[in-house]
Amino acid sequence: MSGAKNCPETPRQKMIGMMYLVLTAMLALNVSADILNGFIMVNKSLLGNIETGHRQKTALYDEMQYLYDQNPDKVGEWLQKSKLVQQKSDSLLDFIHQVKADLMMMADGVQIDKDTVNRHILQKKDNIDIASQYFIGTKDKLGTEKGRQFKAMLEDYRYFVEQMFDGDSMRIDTYEKRFFTGESFNSHGTEKVAWLNAQFESMPIIAVTTQLSKYEADILTTEQELIQYFKAQTDAGDFRVNKIEAFPIPATKHVMQGGVYKARIALSAVDSTKVPEYYIGNSRLSSDTYSVTCNTLGTFQYSGKIILRGNDGIPHEYPFKDEYTVGAPSATIANEDMNVVYMGYPNRISISVPGVPNEKLQISANATMEKSGSGYICRPKSFDDVVINVSANIEGRLTSMGSNKFRVRSLPDPTAFMSFKDVNGNSVLYSPNTSKLKLTRNDIIDSKMTAEYADGMLQATFRISEFTLLISDGRGGFTASQSDGSNFTEAQKRQLARLKSGSVILIDKIRCTGAKTTTLSFPPITLP
Repeated sequence: MSGAKNCPETPRQKMIGMMYLVLTAMLALNVSADILNGFIMVNKSLLGNIETGHRQKTALYDEMQYLYDQNPDKVGEWLQKSKLVQQKSDSLLDFIHQVKADLMMMADGVQIDKDTVNRHILQKKDNIDIASQYFIGTKDKLGTEKGRQFKAMLEDYRYFVEQMFDGDSMRIDTYEKRFFTGESFNSHGTEKVAWLNAQFESMPIIAVTTQLSKYEADILTTEQELIQYFKAQTDAGDFRVNKIEAFPIPATKHVMQGGVYKARIALSAVDSTKVPEYYIGNSRLSSDTYSVTCNTLGTFQYSGKIILRGNDGIPHEYPFKDEYTVGAPSATIANEDMNVVYMGYPNRISISVPGVPNEKLQISANATMEKSGSGYICRPKSFDDVVINVSANIEGRLTSMGSNKFRVRSLPDPTAFMSFKDVNGNSVLYSPNTSKLKLTRNDIIDSKMTAEYADGMLQATFRISEFTLLISDGRGGFTASQSDGSNFTEAQKRQLARLKSGSVILIDKIRCTGAKTTTLSFPPITLP
């Protein structure tokens, strides 16, 4: 079986659709004979597409039946869905044929069979009242029973198609547009009206029958797309192979001393009606599992073969080889921040044991250890060294994997910075000790004080609760003022704005709280 692609619109179908839109727009200007003849041409092309569409969908249904005959278990579900699509599409197409027949009988005054309606040549093409009466009505213009039924059937078909495609968002968008029944602009493009009014009110009968032909063509296209999709699903789960290989499947390649190495021996393509023979060296295994106790450290290689007899009874050999490593019990413990842990800080610790899933590890320590994602958060209880012990559950037995010791330290003081935005709107952290940036007077006035770790190795949050601003008075002294927050007060901003170039300012007694409570200082700044 082979997959199939969707049935995209051909250039000819797109051209026909575009011609219909152009002609519909021109109706707002003039219902001339030329425009009516244009609709006749478009309708003729659509009818040709409809005839082709019926042949193509018949061929697709025949293909689905053929695939079912070859493999009923695999194709049965998709054949049943195809039949549902066929019933749903035929029902809507039959309704449209009857509507066409009704409209043409009302226009030409002759009896028309819905089964041959597409062969009837409409005589009175310019009547603009019949479609309004048939679909919309003459009183409240909210739609006749036939009009509302047509709209409901289109919406039901659209929903049915979207469900058949399992809610595929891209396909849903396509069918929402193809079978749109929401408000649209009227034929004059002056206001939005209900779908029935936009499609059929005061429209020439030839334009309406052409629109109905377009719906026929759209339904046939959609029906083909669905069947192509179902046909593709019949072999979506198939795997194609051109050779058979043998390979071992170890439970793990890393075995702890005293543990057991296990591996399944398998073929990459297997016939379930034939039972292979498995060998390690020249010794035949009782099953497809190879098991050996590992008491010696090191890397060990092994090889073997699988023997499978063909339909002719001739045995075929498929060799394999692999290796495994036996290691001493060990654990890997790493502090992701630094080689110490800090008091009052959520220290991130990663712990792993090669070849052992994390869920089989047990962690103990003389500190609080909290699981966080794939690692742990360590919070020291005192300034004594923190010792973290790791054990692993290996084949039902708890085995010590090792331990590690960490020193406990207080968090270092953060660095005080001036924080402001440059002319490009970028955030800037400024300290005379770390930056050669020349500040402008406005940079200083618009800045606020903040505290962070300059190297970024520790991610801690601090808040500036107060600081003191010292401004040189020109006589060798300084005037001091305090801010109870991280921003300069309005009075301080006015002072800074009045200062002359060359004036020296100091920011002192910067009170910092948060991850750590401390008092910081800031180097002197000479006003530009």
